[in-house]
Amino acid sequence: MRKMLNLVKRNCLVFMRNRSAVFFSLLAMLIVLLLQVVFLGNINEESVISVLTQYGGMRDAALDAENAKQFTAYWTLAGIMVVNALTVTVSVIGTMIDDQSKNRMESFFSAPMKKWMIALSYIISAVVIGFVMCMLTLGVALGYICARGGDLLGVLAIAKIAGYTLMNVIIFAVIMYMAAMFVKSSSAWGGLSTIIGTLVGFVGAIYLPMGSLPESVGNVLKAFPILHGASLMRDVCCADILEKTFTGVPELAVTEFKKAMGITVYRNDILFTANEQILILAAYGLAAFVIVLLLMRKKRVSDR
Repeated sequence: MRKMLNLVKRNCLVFMRNRSAVFFSLLAMLIVLLLQVVFLGNINEESVISVLTQYGGMRDAALDAENAKQFTAYWTLAGIMVVNALTVTVSVIGTMIDDQSKNRMESFFSAPMKKWMIALSYIISAVVIGFVMCMLTLGVALGYICARGGDLLGVLAIAKIAGYTLMNVIIFAVIMYMAAMFVKSSSAWGGLSTIIGTLVGFVGAIYLPMGSLPESVGNVLKAFPILHGASLMRDVCCADILEKTFTGVPELAVTEFKKAMGITVYRNDILFTANEQILILAAYGLAAFVIVLLLMRKKRVSDR
């Protein structure tokens, strides 16, 4: 076990020392922030104010505008947490691809350590780095929101965010390790990482909310774990500010707004509960884990 932990430490240090890898792992998050600041943030704020104006009756316009900004900030934070959970793990798993391309894996295999422990060390490294980076992002974001006069999330909400983040990171790490077993070169993995970083914002309904997408596209996105992970995170991040912002608004209007913003996800007008979304994510992770085991077993047979 100590040998595997040493390998985990080594993988983490290799990644953190590669400044370009750290930067590109956060590039998708920076793109989301840029789009929200320049374009999408105002659109989302206007959507909130539009609902309040239409259904809220007599309102305090200044307070509504401030609440809309705070809602958009927390909605964006939820998306960023899921983006980081995926893109950071992709970059850390890339350490394995780099080790393979530079023939370092042969040295590891010659050591008195089982191959599954070596594989697990890469997954654990991705989980550790991914979770730490996400928690740092959460801390900075909460500090920024509070500095602007926003309300800080409660301890229970932050604990839930940490739990969902850990779940997402573990599942994405296993899925990405499975994908890495089909890739043989660093350039191919770099191309795959670029595609993932580009698409994650669309698949998670972060660049465009669910209500702005065609129904057929939305139905496709519901088959991906990223959307459900983002939905769980949004539900926690936005719960308090939603209640505060939409006071006096009919429940049906709030329900439709949450659906349009991807806070809740429906399939044929049936709501996916939080437990069902967790099961969907777990099913993806378990399926990827089984495939990894089968591929490792096949590789052992072929090496004999």
